[in-house]
Amino acid sequence: MKNMYYTAILFLSLSLNSQNWINDSNCDSQSYAILNEAITHLANLEQLTAVGMAKAAKMTDSGCECSKLVLAAVSTNNPSVGTRKSKLENVNIQLLSGEEYAWYQLLLETTKGEENDWTNTYANSIQKYPSSPLINWLGIGGSGSGWDGYMEFSKKFPDNSSAAYNMIAYGYANGVYGDSPDFKSAYESIEKSIELHKGPNALDSRAEIAAMQGNYEKALMDQLRARDYAYFASPYQPKLMTYWRSVNKENLVENLKNAQKNIQDAILKRDYEEFKKYITDDMQLVSGDSNLQDFYNFTNESFSRGANVTWKSFELRDINVMFSPKMDMAILTFYADGSYTINDSNESIDYSTRASSVWIATDNGWKTVHTNWAPYGGGSGIPKI
Repeated sequence: MKNMYYTAILFLSLSLNSQNWINDSNCDSQSYAILNEAITHLANLEQLTAVGMAKAAKMTDSGCECSKLVLAAVSTNNPSVGTRKSKLENVNIQLLSGEEYAWYQLLLETTKGEENDWTNTYANSIQKYPSSPLINWLGIGGSGSGWDGYMEFSKKFPDNSSAAYNMIAYGYANGVYGDSPDFKSAYESIEKSIELHKGPNALDSRAEIAAMQGNYEKALMDQLRARDYAYFASPYQPKLMTYWRSVNKENLVENLKNAQKNIQDAILKRDYEEFKKYITDDMQLVSGDSNLQDFYNFTNESFSRGANVTWKSFELRDINVMFSPKMDMAILTFYADGSYTINDSNESIDYSTRASSVWIATDNGWKTVHTNWAPYGGGSGIPKI
């Protein structure tokens, strides 16, 4: 009895919030509500949740064959590794309504490669089911209506437009609707999306739009909320780290500058234990010395290189740090000045080089994977080996 009570509450919740995508379905009322929720997640690019909802619909009603179409839709149509075609072959089309069968036919066309007849298939489908939100939604990308298609869909099917409003928000943010970016309208569109469907993708989109404005603090908070939807192995984790690093960029810059100085100091002192703190086992450090000889893998044995050189002074200066767009790689450029003697000679050689290094973000902090040095400004590099 208790389980029946909770099932009834879940069904009522889905009934109140579901955006009905299919007008004519052979699923029973409960599985129909779950199925529509699955399609809402699918439209909003929340595919893992869509899979769970589709399986739940099938468990609730074994005759809800349309749920298999959701599972096929989230699968790739790659003929070598994809399972969309095989999943469609497993569908009992006799259990599909006419509207559901129209979706089946459109999915089937996507598995036929260059021989597909998707355009004509869609034309027939929309002619038969002009009031179907799902068929209209599928036509936005395939018909080439583009950004205007999302706007038209939101007017025609406002109750099904959570995903459409999400895309409209990007349109405003990128200046598609108008002559320049309109972030006010973008945020308004995202709020409309969230009102219709409280899923993580709209939060991820709102974060991305904030990042487009340079507001990484806001982006970080929204991305944290998106990841909180289901944090383990979350698809929202990578951009979360991008925003976190952007918020903390000044500290990262200083830390990388210090790391570059520290690893070079460790090399000069032949302190391998300190040196190891700044490299990773996942990638070999590849170095090119200022004597312009061949590149080589810098290992523990490399500390014997230049043993005939005695440094009188060495200093890095003018270190500049540049990050990749995802903030997971940094390129440092800098200069080095100093002087050294060779073997027992008292002759001091002026050292002047320009250099660069590549650092990557790892689970164990930032590690360097490449350095390159060259003589600069009339000075010398290190002697040839």
